[in-house]
Amino acid sequence: MLAGDLQASIAERREREQNVPIGYIAADESSVLEALAGGADEAAVIAPYDAAQLAAFVDRLELRARLRAESQRLQEAFAHSERLMALGTLVAGVGHEINNPLSAVILSIEVARRKMLPALEAARAIAAAVQTGEPVPPQAIAALTKHTASDQGVRGVAGIFDDMGAAADAIASIVRDLRTFARSDQDEPSERVEVDELIEHAIRLSGREASRRGVLERDYAANMPALVVPRGRVTQVIMNVFINAFHAIAEVEHPNHRVKISARADDEFVAITVSDTGPGIPPESLERIFDPFFTTKRQGLGTGLGLSISRAILRRLGGELSVESVYGEGATFLCFLPIPSQEMLEKTSRLPAMPIPNGESTPARSILVVDDDERVLRSYARLLGSRHRIMVAYDGREAIDMIRSGSSPEVLVLELDLPGEESRKLLAWLEAERPDLARRTILATSGGSAARTAEFLRGYRGPVVLKPVHGRELLAAIDAVAHAAGGEH
Repeated sequence: MLAGDLQASIAERREREQNVPIGYIAADESSVLEALAGGADEAAVIAPYDAAQLAAFVDRLELRARLRAESQRLQEAFAHSERLMALGTLVAGVGHEINNPLSAVILSIEVARRKMLPALEAARAIAAAVQTGEPVPPQAIAALTKHTASDQGVRGVAGIFDDMGAAADAIASIVRDLRTFARSDQDEPSERVEVDELIEHAIRLSGREASRRGVLERDYAANMPALVVPRGRVTQVIMNVFINAFHAIAEVEHPNHRVKISARADDEFVAITVSDTGPGIPPESLERIFDPFFTTKRQGLGTGLGLSISRAILRRLGGELSVESVYGEGATFLCFLPIPSQEMLEKTSRLPAMPIPNGESTPARSILVVDDDERVLRSYARLLGSRHRIMVAYDGREAIDMIRSGSSPEVLVLELDLPGEESRKLLAWLEAERPDLARRTILATSGGSAARTAEFLRGYRGPVVLKPVHGRELLAAIDAVAHAAGGEH
């Protein structure tokens, strides 16, 4: 057997039979090393008919197989413990996420009680009068009319029940996310998932932390391939990296804190990256950042196991976790996941996607917002972030670089009054390079009195929203340009 073939053969056997002791009696020492590298519990060169050597080999094989199994059990226990610790850091945020829709349900029940009970009592009185042949009480007719005649009658009550249903769906979704995340490794099979669904699952569990401390950006390339992975385990990886980013941006004061998650793909891997504007990782710590129990966080913010376990999870799936950092300028963690073969996709069932209920029927879209005012960007993120995927750029050059690097916004919201003709340069570039996105660009402007600005706006064929921007107006403009673009195809 050629060198390399032996290692691959044993690795394949180990993958198929993880709990079976594997030993290899080799012809030479190089084959011993190949077998051990492939995952054999023991390998040795044994002289023919040497019963003592063979017995010692079997004893070592059994011992090392037990040690490997115990190490694997400990690793799974540590992974589960780390996952539960991550959940513990999210209790406050999840509590808020549940309490908000729960409050909506409780308040809606009180309102429905006030509206419905008088109407039901009136209907009961009218029904009793009809059955007995007595005159219908005028007050019952008045009470019933009060709740049905106005625009706020039946439609108002229907709206209350719609709100209650949406809030209940939101609570159910959060509970499903937590249950999936907390499952043990043995309980979770691989399933077919879309990359954006996987990321949004992690964001629903941990994204609130980012929105409190900075702008959370989502930048997913179009037409990403599906993955075949255990959803909860990969969610754990993304959440571990998320939590690191949130802790990092909390360590330094910065007027423009951002946590950005991106997704790209080549022929072999999907790369999910999480970047932050924190302090970065010191050079002396960069090589040890994935070591078990090594942490650069303050005491009480972590065990030092999260990144080590995350890398181990991705490597077991055939992927990798790496980091890039310039000390003082933030860090970027890169999660690589292998793209499955067509055969694997066909063999793997696709479980239903977890819904993202928000009480709105508007589909989620990828929106790039370009503005040089951090306060405005944060306001856009708060308004749009719960419904859409938000990317931000501070000037036209940054927006162009993002689009060239693979960002695929469906709608662009552009501040017209950027310094240095930046907005007009960006519009000109869009017309030349991305005419489809140019037609889906919304201008935001204070108007101003400059004759040149007024002339430009008169000639601009796309939608314009005037500052101060009103949320309903901006959302309507987004829907309008998206629907118009859809109608072109």
